[in-house]
Amino acid sequence: MKYAKEMEFISGEVKKAFRAYGTEDLKQIEQKSPFDLVTEVDRQIEAHLSEAIERAFPGDRIHGEEMSSSTAVSGRTWTIDPIDGTCNMAAGIKLYGTQCSMIEDGEIVLAYIYLPFFGEEVSAVKGEGCRLNGKQVFAKKDCPLNSAVISFGDYPHKVSSQIADWQHNAIRQLYGKVEKIRMFGAACLDFSFVATGRTAGTVVITDNLWDIAPGILLCEEAGAIVTDMRGVKYKLGSSGVIVGADENICGNLVSAFEHRGT
Repeated sequence: MKYAKEMEFISGEVKKAFRAYGTEDLKQIEQKSPFDLVTEVDRQIEAHLSEAIERAFPGDRIHGEEMSSSTAVSGRTWTIDPIDGTCNMAAGIKLYGTQCSMIEDGEIVLAYIYLPFFGEEVSAVKGEGCRLNGKQVFAKKDCPLNSAVISFGDYPHKVSSQIADWQHNAIRQLYGKVEKIRMFGAACLDFSFVATGRTAGTVVITDNLWDIAPGILLCEEAGAIVTDMRGVKYKLGSSGVIVGADENICGNLVSAFEHRGT
């Protein structure tokens, strides 16, 4: 497997970091912004992973959520989201995980998500499929729209409230068409659940690569359709991601956003 060394490395280090810090009592919870939290667990896990990457791959860049050493994504760049779903964790809701990816020369080539309370590792290398605990998995195919469970990412607070309006409008349009709509509060679950065939689609509106890069590759390698908000194949830097297990699901999700901003 290409990138076998890197995959073994990040899998081992993420689990090591979570064993060391992920079960600590949350004594230090800070308000990072009016609607976002950061904990000492986030910082400790990111510091552990950053230091491990610097030792093992000293020429690589690191683009992390809490204490990134680089804002540029060039050459070989690792993305780190130490705890995706921090607000869930702080509230005692065990819907969170750690997610990492590697971007090389502008392409996402490796993805790894660890969901500790599911006991699951979801991973992918570009061109080699998506795996759940080592077994290849696939997105749900030929799912009738009225049997589809889809999820939406959190409403963003850092940008214009117009995005929340877009999501409200899309949910109204989809409500009478799909079986169920969910909001898990963690992108690692939104993407992993599509890649492993549990849900049929997701919409995550952000350009934060630590949030979306791992899940984009997982879903592509599981056979899902991944686009930007216009329905065009996703490219790094796009402002949001739409994923459908097949073309019908993806098309309906894209259509629900066609009139955004009006």
